[in-house]
Amino acid sequence: MKRVFAIAVIVASLAASSAQAEPPTFKDKKYFGPMGQNGLSVGVGFLDGCDFDYLFEHLDNWANARNGFDNWEFLSISPYGHVRYERQLTPNHFFKSVASLSRITSSSAGEYVATFPDTTLDNLLLTFERDFEVYLFAVDIGFSYCFVVPEPQRFSPYTGAGFSAVVPFVSLETQCYDNGEPYDNPAENVSETSLQAGLHFEFGMNYYLSNRYALGVEGRYQMSQSKFDVHEGNFDLKYAGFVLTLNFTYFL
Repeated sequence: MKRVFAIAVIVASLAASSAQAEPPTFKDKKYFGPMGQNGLSVGVGFLDGCDFDYLFEHLDNWANARNGFDNWEFLSISPYGHVRYERQLTPNHFFKSVASLSRITSSSAGEYVATFPDTTLDNLLLTFERDFEVYLFAVDIGFSYCFVVPEPQRFSPYTGAGFSAVVPFVSLETQCYDNGEPYDNPAENVSETSLQAGLHFEFGMNYYLSNRYALGVEGRYQMSQSKFDVHEGNFDLKYAGFVLTLNFTYFL
């Protein structure tokens, strides 16, 4: 019995010393290639495709009902810029967080007859100029997939998608005139801000100049909208549109 106990003690001692000599079972961190795992980029470009027709048609109909008109310009392409942080999760997969800002504007000119049914004032034929402006701020979170593992002096196409938190700063400014003289009409000036949810899809191409720098071009389709209240009505502003940017990335 003593012999069995002695053998068990020796075996346990050998097992303990062997366990101490073995390396830890934790996995080593993987190295994903020659590029830095974290990157910061800036991009500039334009946004096209927003739709404010529902609001503009209402403003024209409102003036028509008062024996006037309100002629709006077509929305032109809007300047767009972003700052982005990206982190490489696997050789081909990236997490991305983007803060962007674009400015969307349009203007109109028209006239209408202002009536004062509860006063002794005569009706006025007012001419006016309207300026409609949206500063569209968004924070995006998403993931992208590179079809070619990023390496210096190599092109790498990618695609991705994600969610957006969108904050539109919307304003309608109207300058009215009575026979060329400024006429105060504050009811026609409206400003609104809201928080909205959105989606985006992206596709692009990067060229990695070195293990620190890359240049790229990116196309993105974004979807979001907000409401705008004027004349006791609620009107959709649609920010769905196509974004094209040129990007410069620095890898940390």
